[in-house]
Amino acid sequence: MLRKLIGPLAALLCCSPAAAWADGAVYAMTNALGNNEVLVYHRAANGNLSLAQTIATGGGGSGLQLAGVDSLGSAGSIQLDAGHHFLFVVNTETAAENNGTGAYNTDCQQGTITSFRIASDGTLTFADRAFSGGLFPNSLTVKALRRSQDAGDQQGDGVSNTTDPLVDLLYVLNAGGPQPPAICHLTPDTANTPNVTGFRVDTAGHLIPLDLTQPIDAGPASAATGVSCTAAAAAGFAGLTGAPAADFQCGLNPPSFVRSPAQLRFSPNGTQLVVAVKGTNAIYVFPVNRDGTAGTPTITQSSGALPTYFGMAFDRRGDLLITELFGSSFVIPVGARGAVSSFTITTDGHLGPISSDIADGGTAACWIALEPITGKFAYVSNNLSASISSYTVSTGGSLTLLNGTAGSGDGPGDLATAVEGTVSFLYVVD
Repeated sequence: MLRKLIGPLAALLCCSPAAAWADGAVYAMTNALGNNEVLVYHRAANGNLSLAQTIATGGGGSGLQLAGVDSLGSAGSIQLDAGHHFLFVVNTETAAENNGTGAYNTDCQQGTITSFRIASDGTLTFADRAFSGGLFPNSLTVKALRRSQDAGDQQGDGVSNTTDPLVDLLYVLNAGGPQPPAICHLTPDTANTPNVTGFRVDTAGHLIPLDLTQPIDAGPASAATGVSCTAAAAAGFAGLTGAPAADFQCGLNPPSFVRSPAQLRFSPNGTQLVVAVKGTNAIYVFPVNRDGTAGTPTITQSSGALPTYFGMAFDRRGDLLITELFGSSFVIPVGARGAVSSFTITTDGHLGPISSDIADGGTAACWIALEPITGKFAYVSNNLSASISSYTVSTGGSLTLLNGTAGSGDGPGDLATAVEGTVSFLYVVD
């Protein structure tokens, strides 16, 4: 069953006014400039939704100031922890568009993350808000910190401590970064570049920064081929979306859509952190150390046109399913070339292809979600062709297109799933 979230949400290209689910609730983020909010919907047993709460994050989003088709350029900007105790959202803290002049904004405001405690009825209470460790946070991932049998060692330091208050490990992808030369003077230095930054979460939902931040290379400031930070190089993509070419130059906050990193996720076993980077057609796989810090990444690059990789999910075996905006095309923009690929991930972070560039016939394949009961089906939203495609997922991770237009929407965006008994539901932000 396909349900659409219709409300004060921006229907934007590959952005993340996003959705997540808890028992009896569906959550969506408005990403409003200066006043970001979370909308809490009660989910009935038949999947129908009714608005139950609107709550401010205490921070600001990016709004519509770049273009009506581009806001966050990411997936996973709102996330639940495994126990459905906490909800986490990003606040890009983007400044207002230069007094309404239409000039490209390059502010240096560091982003923030808000955490909420979740009540038994799904409603939210503000818990904490912390700096994200960089510019323009646009994606989150969370995993539970497991206690040992004697209820200790949640910090992974080998020391048993029954009063250890840490319950979750949270990572944020900061997608913004300066065009050389750097004009922001943030601390630490990695706050000046795209990066991944980690936090521990205690039982009250407070965010405790880890000591290590890892940088992400978003690509050179200019290039002879592909999509560079120049307006001329981005003009083709801008022409497809109807946005001014200047909006796709590499700025600070917000960053260029075609160059910014798109999503990060923990592997199912929590030992690796996977990041999709549009600007270099790269997939980063960071090992996650026992103390929760991210180690040196293994990087795999695609040979296709920029940008390619975007949203990701994992199948029941732990294989990576990842969307490709324009598939294996070497030229962009191009229509009807959206695709999905699948990979195995080795313990040292290398990717092994399973299914490559399985096209869905749509344009701008951005977000992907796995059917939660059987895990045999994957759904992909194609933003610019207004379609939802479905795939079958084999036990070995191979993909087969089931229906190129399994559903439709008005600029479909991020996806979320829920389970009620033996029935599952798919929700999409329009």
